[in-house]
Amino acid sequence: MRDRLTSDLGVYALSGLFSLVVFVVALWILSTTLPGGLGVRRTGGLVVGYLLFVGVYAAAWYIYAGIDTREEV
Repeated sequence: MRDRLTSDLGVYALSGLFSLVVFVVALWILSTTLPGGLGVRRTGGLVVGYLLFVGVYAAAWYIYAGIDTREEV
């Protein structure tokens, strides 16, 4: 188990999970501190932006995994 968490892909997975936690906490903070809270438009924009980020992150993860399987270590 420890080897999976310390491998490159494990670090990618933990970083992705961390970014999700930070995003959810940030949404919660914004919804409680902004006057009038987060509207549908603001929330939608933030979620779409985050999903674009996650899509690029997943593509990089997929490409890295493909490169890693082709290399002889």
